[in-house]
Formats: sequence, structure tokens, C-alpha cells
Amino acid sequence: MLVLEEISKIIFNLDTEKKVYDFMLEILTESELEILSKRWRILSMLHEGRTQREISKELNVSLCKITRGSKILKNQNSVITNYFNSGDYYEYRNKK
Repeated sequence: MLVLEEISKIIFNLDTEKKVYDFMLEILTESELEILSKRWRILSMLHEGRTQREISKELNVSLCKITRGSKILKNQNSVITNYFNSGDYYEYRNKK
């Protein structure tokens, strides 16, 4: 986990969204970015109340991947759950 800690520290110390965005583009392949994007969409759709079957059909992913996201959102101590519950998610979505 030492590498993950180093990457986390780098991201934390980047001082603009643009730098974080550029860092992600530089470090991840197109395929990895697609996987990350799909995982985030699963979490967002679950948070918005979409059913697992709807998400599976729309994103063409297995129910196992969606169930993992569902477990994360059920954990009231997870960073992602706290992000969604903070209102920052809606603020960001409404800016676009």
C-alpha cells in the first residue's frame, strides 16, 4: 500500500482541479479511466435511487460490480457515502 499512499499524497498536494485532472490523465490509461468512470457512474446511479438491474442493463456491467457499490453506500462511514450526503455531489453536478 506504500505506492497508494504516495499517490494519495500527490493528489492531496495538487492545488487545483485542473492539476488533479491532468495527473489522472497522465497516470491512467484510457481503459483504466473508462473503468474508473464506470465505477463512479455505478455509485452515482445507486445514490440517485436507480435499481441494480437498471444500472446493469444501462452500463452493461455485472450485478456483482453493482453490489460492491451498494455495500459501499450502505456503510455510513465510507468516504463516498459521506461525499454524497454532504451535498457537494449535487453542487458539483449542478455547476455543469
